[in-house]
Amino acid sequence: MLRQPSLLARRVLTRSLVRPASRQLPTIISAEHGVRAIDPVVSVVPQTHFFGSATAQTVSRNESKSNDPEEELLRQPFPSYFDQIKMFPVGVKKLWNDIKTYRYIQDASSTKNIVWPNGGAQVPRRQRAFQRKLLKELLNVAVPVVGYVVIPVAGNAFVVLAIAFPKVFLSWHFLTPSQSRSFASDEYWFRIKYYRDLIDCLWSTISAGRGNVNAETIRGRLDVVDDDAAGPVYEDISPLLDMFASDSGLSDLHSLPDYHVLTVARSSDLLRPPFAVSSFLLNFIPSSLTAAQVDKIAESIVEDDELLILEGHECNGCASLTAEEVIDACLVRGLPSEMALSMGEMRQCLTNHLRMTRQIPPEADKAQVRSFLMHLPAIRESMKREA
Repeated sequence: MLRQPSLLARRVLTRSLVRPASRQLPTIISAEHGVRAIDPVVSVVPQTHFFGSATAQTVSRNESKSNDPEEELLRQPFPSYFDQIKMFPVGVKKLWNDIKTYRYIQDASSTKNIVWPNGGAQVPRRQRAFQRKLLKELLNVAVPVVGYVVIPVAGNAFVVLAIAFPKVFLSWHFLTPSQSRSFASDEYWFRIKYYRDLIDCLWSTISAGRGNVNAETIRGRLDVVDDDAAGPVYEDISPLLDMFASDSGLSDLHSLPDYHVLTVARSSDLLRPPFAVSSFLLNFIPSSLTAAQVDKIAESIVEDDELLILEGHECNGCASLTAEEVIDACLVRGLPSEMALSMGEMRQCLTNHLRMTRQIPPEADKAQVRSFLMHLPAIRESMKREA
């Protein structure tokens, strides 16, 4: 039988949750793998990378996946049901440590006496990604963890339920790298089913606006310099970006027709498992609210792209990113994340995405750019399919 946290442990967790936000942290020093807070009570380093350090080099398409330790880790057999039950308390501890780290980053971001590694006042990219992913994961794991911690003895039923449906109820804290990789692949395959519908919506919306633009016209203006698992890589993306000008009807996610908004949402990082259920529930949510949520996702992609480019990752093939970071970055952008791909191929997809988005001029309309980025994966997949 699983052991319940002691009353003392629960009191400690509760006190940590209500830790005053006004508490001032001394200078923050960031290392390669996260934030260290020089605190008289605790020193924090976000332990979100279950793969360890990043691989030094990108794996080529022809290189055997079995020779790469990173690939071997990602393709290990899933643990047994009972092994996962035994490890559940360890996952709770990891999750709790990350919640405290999230709070420390929030405290640090509102503290004047702070030095971030980028020399500015903004929270660095790695810490932003950590916070965004944790909030996303909490939606999965909240029910079983709260039930396990709060309800004595009977709370073990929540553990059994969570282990039975790990894709729905567990975050990466409770999963092996191979499970996380497999679930990311499943999510990508669900979302890509809506890419064709999204392309149909795109041309329908353009026809209602301009009426004289078609795929052949756009394709004739594009110069393909490479290709990857996501589709063609373009030397100049301005013809695609021009499709989202103000007279096209695509310039703002909030101005799209209702069904178009729903299709964008279903092909984005908005849905949570079980995906079929959350996709169905979108029908009952006002499209304005759905558009606002999708726009928020697009805004985080724009910011993350800018920071990744600033750090020079498109110049080194994203080789200095951990496997977890690459999977998360590809998934949130709608780039290929299926199990058939090696990590090298996924790094190449992310690299090419950054090389194209780097061409977006700084003066471009922000709403137009966000709408463009939410359609770009479907456009490239369509061009790849029709080539």
